[in-house]
Amino acid sequence: MTAKEFLSLAWKIDDRIDERIEERERLLAKLTAGRGSNLSGMPRGGRYDWTDAVARVIEADRAIAAEITRLCTVKRMVNEAIEAVADARRRRVLELRYRNYMRWEQIADVMGYDVRWVYRLHGEALLDVVVPDELRH
Repeated sequence: MTAKEFLSLAWKIDDRIDERIEERERLLAKLTAGRGSNLSGMPRGGRYDWTDAVARVIEADRAIAAEITRLCTVKRMVNEAIEAVADARRRRVLELRYRNYMRWEQIADVMGYDVRWVYRLHGEALLDVVVPDELRH
């Protein structure tokens, strides 16, 4: 895993959590609507089977909780890697990009630099990032 892939990992997990939450909300909406919903996909004989629907919502909750736990772990590792970057300007670019999820133009504005200079600092900063052993392949 490259330094950039490592630092971007929290973003990806965050996005996956959002997707899982949206799916859970869809399941819950079908469950609470109740009438006529067929969450299981199985043919119904006039009665609604709540068991499968509730089980799917519970499983979605468990998956979300697991992803949140993973996100916390990755964010801790990312923060430690960023803090280990000695150069303050390079570290600041990494903080704004990977902690605050800012766009390049926003980072340039905050730091008072041209966007091209921010790209250059970012490239240099990536060379200073040490990917944790457990995430290397």
